[in-house]
Amino acid sequence: MENVRLRRRILDEAWGRAPESGVRPGPTNAEREVLASLKRGRHAPWLANTDPIPLMAVAQLYRQDVPNLIGGPGDCDVLQVFWCPFDAHGAGYELSLHLRWRRSTDVRDVLADQPEPVVVGSAGYVPDPCVLHPEQVLEHQYIGLLPEYLRRRIEKWEGPEDERETDEPDYQSDLSIAPGWKVGGFASWHVTDPAPMDCTCGQPMELLIAIASSECDSLSRSWIPVEDRATLEGAIEPTSVAVGRDGTLYVFVCPKDPGHPHRLSVQ
Repeated sequence: MENVRLRRRILDEAWGRAPESGVRPGPTNAEREVLASLKRGRHAPWLANTDPIPLMAVAQLYRQDVPNLIGGPGDCDVLQVFWCPFDAHGAGYELSLHLRWRRSTDVRDVLADQPEPVVVGSAGYVPDPCVLHPEQVLEHQYIGLLPEYLRRRIEKWEGPEDERETDEPDYQSDLSIAPGWKVGGFASWHVTDPAPMDCTCGQPMELLIAIASSECDSLSRSWIPVEDRATLEGAIEPTSVAVGRDGTLYVFVCPKDPGHPHRLSVQ
């Protein structure tokens, strides 16, 4: 864990140096030596495979800050998202993600130091702390789940792909589903075909949260914050989280009963 954060700190400082500082951007020889020493391996030999470790904190959301936050008991106003930093501890090929709903009034003494695991299975499971500035946007359903007549109208409006101008918006990338971390809205199914996300009770599930490896890409022109469009510096991967092959983890919950298990999809 400490090695992950040390590597990030060294690289951030190295590539963030201004030319006028007298040192060229990029790691110095001394920094390269430190980076070379940070290797994967068994860094906590005293821990057995069955020993308990703290879960990694991923997100904390308050209902007062997130309009229409779905799921959870009605008297709980705080959602905490955790995951295990080892793939082997999940069910099948899924990572082990935990949702905890709490009442903020029950919290008396806030821990000064947040418990964290000593070792992690992947650096992508270690989020960098970020302050949230929620912004509400309007999304539209994934194009593959729209009625056929609507898909035909959209295709006619967009025109042939080889005749579009590079700055012309299209439904899939610019108008339907926002990339990046978000709460609610719709899921994208651009990696796999759309799959029904139904609860064990038969109820169609709804998207609770999307945990993304990046906030935007070259196809996300309309979703890039105005203040970040000039440089995108620090805006593309602010959390340093890596889900799957730099994808997005979608977490679905039952809107009928918060006690029913959630489901995951990586796209």
